[in-house]
Amino acid sequence: MGGEQGMRLSRDIVSGSATIALAAGILLALARIPQTSYQAIAPDLFPRICAWALILTGLILIGRGVFRGGEQASLPPLRVLAAVLGSVIAFGALAPRIGYAPAGLLTLVIGGLGSPDVKPGQLLLFSLVLTVFSVLLFSALLKLSIPVVSLFGISF
Repeated sequence: MGGEQGMRLSRDIVSGSATIALAAGILLALARIPQTSYQAIAPDLFPRICAWALILTGLILIGRGVFRGGEQASLPPLRVLAAVLGSVIAFGALAPRIGYAPAGLLTLVIGGLGSPDVKPGQLLLFSLVLTVFSVLLFSALLKLSIPVVSLFGISF
């Protein structure tokens, strides 16, 4: 018995647990959507299906981590954490004020700076292309009325 080791906290176990926690948060948020009896399909059906699929995926990851082990979990570098958290906070703070296109562009650039081998030119080009694609997809193709750019209180 002296050679037995306790269960290591593998990356799969941590990832699976985080995935389940995210899905549980989504399900809690979906519980706030009012239910109506006259709709054949509830507006929260697809997000609810996706949340349950995330829970299933999380359980599979945890099972794989328990039975197969794997690489031990560790915290990501501080640069990565700061870039990801900073990009999310920047988007939440800026999108309602300057529009979703500039806020999205800044979010991609800030998040991309978390990579240690980032090339600024490539990051900016990728961010611009993805932002233009998003605007075309959501505004032009899907015809969603979101403020793409807000300048001086005027939305475009």
